[in-house]
Amino acid sequence: MPQQIAHVNQPHEIEFTGPEQPIRADRVPFQATFTHESGRSMTVLGFWDGERRYLARIAPPLAGRWTWRTTSDAAELDGRSGEFTAEPAEPAGSAESDRSPGHGVVRVNARFHFAHEDGTPFRPVGATVYNWIHQDEALRTETVESLSAAGLNKLRFMVFPQAGGYVEHVPELMPFEKTANGWDVGRPNIEFFRRLDSLVADLGNRGIEADVLIFDAYDRGAFGLNELTEEQDAAYLRYLVARLGAYPNVWWSLCNEFDQMTDRPTERWTRAGELLAEIDAHDHLRSIHNWIELYDYNQPWVTHASIQNGFATEALGRASLYRDVYGKPVVLDEIKYEGDCPERWGQLSGQELVDRFWITTSSGCYASHGESFVTESGSLHIVEGGRLRGESPVRLGFLREVLEGLNVPGLDPIDKWDDPACVVGTPREQYLVYLGREAPAEWTFRLPQGHGGDRLEVGDAFAVEIIDTWNMTRTPAPESFALTDVQRNDAYATGNAPLSLPEGEAIALLITRVPSAA
Repeated sequence: MPQQIAHVNQPHEIEFTGPEQPIRADRVPFQATFTHESGRSMTVLGFWDGERRYLARIAPPLAGRWTWRTTSDAAELDGRSGEFTAEPAEPAGSAESDRSPGHGVVRVNARFHFAHEDGTPFRPVGATVYNWIHQDEALRTETVESLSAAGLNKLRFMVFPQAGGYVEHVPELMPFEKTANGWDVGRPNIEFFRRLDSLVADLGNRGIEADVLIFDAYDRGAFGLNELTEEQDAAYLRYLVARLGAYPNVWWSLCNEFDQMTDRPTERWTRAGELLAEIDAHDHLRSIHNWIELYDYNQPWVTHASIQNGFATEALGRASLYRDVYGKPVVLDEIKYEGDCPERWGQLSGQELVDRFWITTSSGCYASHGESFVTESGSLHIVEGGRLRGESPVRLGFLREVLEGLNVPGLDPIDKWDDPACVVGTPREQYLVYLGREAPAEWTFRLPQGHGGDRLEVGDAFAVEIIDTWNMTRTPAPESFALTDVQRNDAYATGNAPLSLPEGEAIALLITRVPSAA
């Protein structure tokens, strides 16, 4: 019997017994339309889960009564109906449930930023472990525990196994049955996909978004999963969305370094993205990641730009240009890695990677972490995972704490045309100034005027917090700063002495308007 109680923004499953002869998974076995008492409805794809078992999953976004009904070419799955009541999700760690708080799917907010279904801001501070799901259980567990302890809240990983350099482990589970003619996407390996389900759920329970890399540019003929036809791609895509779409912590990425698959024209990727947007009733975030050739992130199916460009994160003012081009959130998902491998992309120090994150933040964008330390197996952390070894992760968790304490939707460039300090924030509310890895001995209070939003006025007062981004300290300035000189492009607090700083340290300043004494 289908369960009668669900939880808002958490996966709810209904189960059916299908025909004795299983319906091939390259067909949609049935659809289920869920309708809320308010009239809002969602139609999800059902899927085969082995033998005669078929499932449909939904994460109900609203509390209250929901009804559902199925349609199918198979009599056993057609015209089935039922109802359930969605209740608020239990908080994480409660006696009643181990679910994470039900904030819901992350979507675009305030044009360049992110928030959950319920409006709670989400500030991504990501991580990367490409071949994570293909390792043994102990290593998978260690990976998640280490990421969670560091405070990283998004993990990029591939569904298909990775091949090539530094890949030392051949997985025992593959996603589909193998035949003499190649992979049969109509017969998915149920054990493989159940494992994937559980790993995505585990990430969600730890507050980590699962940035799922759907196709694999690193097969290089080792497994043959790069040789699927476009029709097979579509069948696999429908099955994957049917299984994972109800997990609220999912992000979709069609591929990492898509342009390494030189036999696939851009139009094929666009058709896949459009199909993804069409079939995902939960409307998760969607993107695709580049190697050398940038994808056209202005395509309507794309929700945010996922970009590889280390150079853009080396200095202030570079990454923000992507915002102007695409008008969407920008996540620099590959900016080189902290590590000790001989490749030029894997030799950053911890200080360099943390600096790049703060530069990216001060460009109104977001970034993802990765480690390229060579492990005991001869692999890299970004390939197999395990414990984090670098100096950057805990400091990136500290950055996340700073971001989550903001009282604005996100950090946007205030004066992108001619502000040498590249101040970000929301005009007349809150600002961030990043002074780099070697701060001066003192800072004279100055804010740029924005091209939009409220204008600064004489008498506006601000509190300043000195943030040591490497030593992870936050020190309030001893006094507030009141504006005395407001010009067309800049504003100053000439009545205050310059603010003393820990010279030579990596310093950012968080500047927040305080209520006037009147």
